[in-house]
Amino acid sequence: MILNLNKCYKCPHCLKTFQFRSKLKRHIFVHTGERPFQCSVCNKGFTQKEHLKYHQASNNHFKFYKCLHCSRFFSSKYYLNRHLLDHTGEKPFKCSICNKNFKCKSNLDRHILVHTGEKPFKCSVCHKNFQRKEGLKYHQLMSNLSKCYKCPHCSKFFSRKSNLDQHILVHTGERPFKCSICNKSFQRKSKLDRHIRVHTGEKPFKCSVCNQNYTRKSKLNRHIFVHTGEKPFQCFICNQSFQRKSTLDIHIRSHTGEKPFQCDKCHQSFKRKDSLFYHKVKNKHL
Repeated sequence: MILNLNKCYKCPHCLKTFQFRSKLKRHIFVHTGERPFQCSVCNKGFTQKEHLKYHQASNNHFKFYKCLHCSRFFSSKYYLNRHLLDHTGEKPFKCSICNKNFKCKSNLDRHILVHTGEKPFKCSVCHKNFQRKEGLKYHQLMSNLSKCYKCPHCSKFFSRKSNLDQHILVHTGERPFKCSICNKSFQRKSKLDRHIRVHTGEKPFKCSVCNQNYTRKSKLNRHIFVHTGEKPFQCFICNQSFQRKSTLDIHIRSHTGEKPFQCDKCHQSFKRKDSLFYHKVKNKHL
């Protein structure tokens, strides 16, 4: 499928272009100074939700809500209120067509689309419609439709030039960030920073519930789900939920049959990276 770059949205302040209106809207915050995502502990504002999450993880600014019926904690009042329905058995949201009840309004809204046949989420490139936002995102991911910048060395597209520039290092082999202790080099500064903690033993990310420390923010974020019980990554095909996105990605391949990891010796393909590694060791295809 040919990518139509004419679909890009242009910033009225600096003329930078974006494939999606949502990304343009987020970019405009740079010009307006607006910071709509606010920390509930220190009230500091951020232009992106991801930046707020990083701030909370780095500064232990997590506010937890405890269930009065059991010992579980939740990161927001919304998740606590939804959990309380497990104790009460209440399903307050009722379908007016078939009288089926749901705990969450979002589940009711998705269910109603089964009756109406409506597909409100439309791909801006190929105009295909989807009932769920997750379905549209997966379609864009599989079709490379959400990307604007094409790599001159391969067929990959990227939504940001900075991501393209980072990717090009894979082709050039350049590793501009060097460890001052062991001289090991890295393509990204973030990976160098993470590597240095191997030497220093530093674990800057601390859980505010049990005080356990982690070297990476991502590990702390995954650990917090142990306390909250949340499973934020949901399969858009069967609705099964997972605590980790990587687990969801592996699960989705059970539906799609995709096997993205290929042996460069015999060309056999696998759904999981660890399965490919086991195959290489077993058959001496290293």
